[in-house]
Amino acid sequence: MKLFIIFISLALEIIMANTIDGIAIKVNGNIITMHEIHKLQESAKIRKKEAVEQILRDKLRENEIKRLGIKIDDAKLNEEISNIASANNITRDELINALKSQGVDFDDYKNELREHLLNRELMQKILQTNINLANDEDLKKYYDSNQELFTFPTLIKVTSYTSINDAALQQFLSNPLIVNPEVQSKDEEIDIKSLPPQIINIFLNTPDKKFTPVLNSGNTLIVFFIKEKTNKELMPFEEIKPNVMQRYAEAKENELLNEYFDKIKASTKIEYIRVRQ
Repeated sequence: MKLFIIFISLALEIIMANTIDGIAIKVNGNIITMHEIHKLQESAKIRKKEAVEQILRDKLRENEIKRLGIKIDDAKLNEEISNIASANNITRDELINALKSQGVDFDDYKNELREHLLNRELMQKILQTNINLANDEDLKKYYDSNQELFTFPTLIKVTSYTSINDAALQQFLSNPLIVNPEVQSKDEEIDIKSLPPQIINIFLNTPDKKFTPVLNSGNTLIVFFIKEKTNKELMPFEEIKPNVMQRYAEAKENELLNEYFDKIKASTKIEYIRVRQ
């Protein structure tokens, strides 16, 4: 009896393993496994149907990148890294150190950036003949219909940490509990309306209780710890018009991309093996 139970248990384990590792979908011969679907479900906290659609979209995108012969060589990748560092007023080495302080491996960062550039090239090819410029009436309608997108905190409570020594600042970021005399701190309440758009985006995109990327302010390096964002306001249309244009363009792009990939999907051989269509 005991041997029978063990046999049944082993059989169930084999069945479960085959189910998890088994082929779920074939896309033009390319395989999507149940493991991929389950992994995305768990990491993204989404339903199986959403995971399937996302992975399908990724496979279709990869196929289009190959079909169109889009490639990102090392020279282009390094140029983009230099541009990112320059845009943040830091050197390439400072960028690497900043990533390291946030627990990001530079090779992983490069791989993700290459994927991003491949996607960007694909999007440009898809959209280059389809995007029409919006007029003020279109933008105002979009603004009025999506006011939550243009309501921002205008006051941000931060602690700023400055140093002229990059190594000291990086050491502090790796362990903020250690006091370093070469790093000065200051509590501030910042009105973001007075800041350049690039810095505003950094503050708004950094979650509460997190550090911003390290910024270069002349001879001084500075990083902000975001404590709290308060005083939300709907920004006036004229003041935020460039942001409205960007959001509107993104919405239109998404609409066009969805249409494009729906057409690709309709003409692609997709075999649903272990999941429902």
